[in-house]
Amino acid sequence: MALTKTFSEFVYKSQSGTETYYFTITMDEQQNVAVKNIVTPTGISTSTSLVPKSISTDIQTAIGQVETLVAQTSAINGMLVFSSEVTKAVVFASAFANTNYRVTFSTEDFIPVRLTSKTVNGFTVEVGVTYTGSIGYDVFV
Repeated sequence: MALTKTFSEFVYKSQSGTETYYFTITMDEQQNVAVKNIVTPTGISTSTSLVPKSISTDIQTAIGQVETLVAQTSAINGMLVFSSEVTKAVVFASAFANTNYRVTFSTEDFIPVRLTSKTVNGFTVEVGVTYTGSIGYDVFV
């Protein structure tokens, strides 16, 4: 079974002078980023244009931090069970926005493993011998 993270939220606090602002950065499984729940000293704002420039800059910095953090963590992982096979396909539950992802493999056997046919919908794993056993994988976006 493959585990897929579908949505992440990160809540930030920023200060401008003596005023405190809170905001939430969200990212979905296609790496779409949004800003929501901007809480100002006078209430909730739906627009970043209504906050001081320093807060707007902090929001952009936070977006970059979220993108970096998510890129460094596994988006999907699973275990492939081979039964006298040389290839296995992994199909994503939802297509990625692009093919800019990395895949790492783990196996207890000393066999060559490589990634082939990488698409936005998934990839194929190929081993260097007819193999019976399990190979773990982690996808990083």
